[in-house]
Amino acid sequence: MGGVSEPIPGGKGGKKPVNVELNLVPFIDLLVVCITFLLLTAVWTQTGRINIDQSVQKPQQEKPKEPPKRLTIMIDKKGYTMKWAEERPEPMMVAGGKYPIEALTKRLEGMKETLPKDPRIVVAPEDSIAYAEMILVMDALMGLEMDNIMVADAASVIGEMM
Repeated sequence: MGGVSEPIPGGKGGKKPVNVELNLVPFIDLLVVCITFLLLTAVWTQTGRINIDQSVQKPQQEKPKEPPKRLTIMIDKKGYTMKWAEERPEPMMVAGGKYPIEALTKRLEGMKETLPKDPRIVVAPEDSIAYAEMILVMDALMGLEMDNIMVADAASVIGEMM
């Protein structure tokens, strides 16, 4: 053990030797723990490395993706305009102030057999159209088990309807 001599104030002659023993065991224990920790972390940094193969593959030429085919039904003041993929738009005009939902349903029934199994369908009403008209179209689609329906703004699909 280590020893230390300290002066005592107010003692005889002011320099009386006092032996104080320091317990170095806790300090040594701390050093052993620190060294163990350092050794373990050094081992983990070695095993944590990832070997990377630096060989470069030639980029594969990607085929240009064709836009997905979808059925678009736009609802405006004039009536319905329906378009499948690249075909011409098919208008269905309002008659007597009433939207031709029956004609739309019959046309969808006829198209259902020629469409893929789960076609993407976009229903796009104008802002001035009543919410009930959009729901009627969606109900007609759901009645025909065409349930992959998205709702969009008419302004976003007007370009493809031309």
